Amino acid sequence: MSKREIEARQKFADLLSTESGDWHTGQRAASLLLRHGKTYARIQEGHCNGCGTYYNEDPKRFALRQAKFEAALEKRESQLENRMRTIVADLGVGFGVIFNGDPRGSTVKVTVPSGKTDDWAHEGLCVPSA
Repeated sequence: MSKREIEARQKFADLLSTESGDWHTGQRAASLLLRHGKTYARIQEGHCNGCGTYYNEDPKRFALRQAKFEAALEKRESQLENRMRTIVADLGVGFGVIFNGDPRGSTVKVTVPSGKTDDWAHEGLCVPSA
């Protein structure tokens, strides 16, 4: 992990701790959101890339493999979304979470009571996933 990534992760944890009012609760939530956010970003990349193809693979076999791959990704994605919603709800009133399926940007954003943002769309605080 580069210095810039470490600083972004620490800045996110500090902002979440400040917004929640309880340093330990904010740091714990930030730690979990950072871990789950990275996994969520990888899942979104998997949706874009697909399962991959083999040379001379039968199209029916590929379709079956792709369907299994997509089902597994969707199951894991819904589990992570539920888990992150629970973590953010435990922070208190006014906190929310926004999910984005485009892996080119931030895939998870947290909305805070003060309305502070750090993304271009001014929706919330981006969870660093790099």
